[in-house]
Amino acid sequence: MRWIVCLAALGAASPLAAQGVAVDSAVYRETGGDGTRQVEPATRLTRGDKVVAVLRWDAPASGSYTVVSPVPAHLALQSTSYPGLEISTDGGRSWRRLADPDVIPAATTHLRWQVGREGRLSYRAIVR
Repeated sequence: MRWIVCLAALGAASPLAAQGVAVDSAVYRETGGDGTRQVEPATRLTRGDKVVAVLRWDAPASGSYTVVSPVPAHLALQSTSYPGLEISTDGGRSWRRLADPDVIPAATTHLRWQVGREGRLSYRAIVR
């Protein structure tokens, strides 16, 4: 049951200034080895599964918005595709810019980033 809750929490990104901003998410389970990878939509997750989460947004052209996404407690983030990402390790009370998108601290609790018109962010994680 907690893995289904974890799956639902992956789509919990929300813009701080929600007026007219649409955020959509998709969660995939990654499989494969020996240099081959495949992703399939995730319907159930278990410990050790590799996850790829994709967040997409569409916002009015006249504005800048901040999106905050909590990291489910059962995920260990591995990497992200977004270079301007900020992270929090204390529940969103303080933030720092992520220096290397391939090195995310294990204690990361929230992700935050600025969005303009439209875009996409993805991250890889392992279910603990």
